[in-house]
Amino acid sequence: MTEPTFITTDRLELRPPEESDVPFLQEGVNHPKVRRYISAFRTPYSEEHYRDELWDRDVDADPTLLVVPKAGEFEGDPVGSVSLSPLIERDGYANLGVWFHPKAWGNGYALEASAHLLEYGFRELRLHRVSATAMAPNDASRRLCERLGFVHEGTARETQFADGDYVDVERYGLLEREWDGPNTVLDAD
Repeated sequence: MTEPTFITTDRLELRPPEESDVPFLQEGVNHPKVRRYISAFRTPYSEEHYRDELWDRDVDADPTLLVVPKAGEFEGDPVGSVSLSPLIERDGYANLGVWFHPKAWGNGYALEASAHLLEYGFRELRLHRVSATAMAPNDASRRLCERLGFVHEGTARETQFADGDYVDVERYGLLEREWDGPNTVLDAD
């Protein structure tokens, strides 16, 4: 097993989850505003589920990192998670996954953390392509994909169930040659 992934930015630390993070992870993914548009979180996540999912796998196989601000209101406390999962090395492919606790929304953490994780994926993991999906009603996730430079590749009609109805899922892709680095994304902000 390789060393766990750590990424440091001016404002954030991205690090693997630790045992002490389980209560935050449970609270976050079980929060109604987080679960609303992430079908994988539709059923409650228990402590046992997290222990099985996070500690029974190779940390670097599919990097899942907690986002921890270095200063300010949330200093030292995780506020969300970014991941490249599944990561399929032979194809140079991964899918970007992002969720943040509603208490931390609106601070630019998702954009900054995602941009630096993409940089890690393209430069260190030598990925060729990263995909992302967002339920059509999830304006914030669609905007995040667009701000990161993802190209809208299509709409899967009525693919997932949210808020009592079937909704479309927007599919995005970003190729390594299209990625200009996190500073380009963050400086445009």
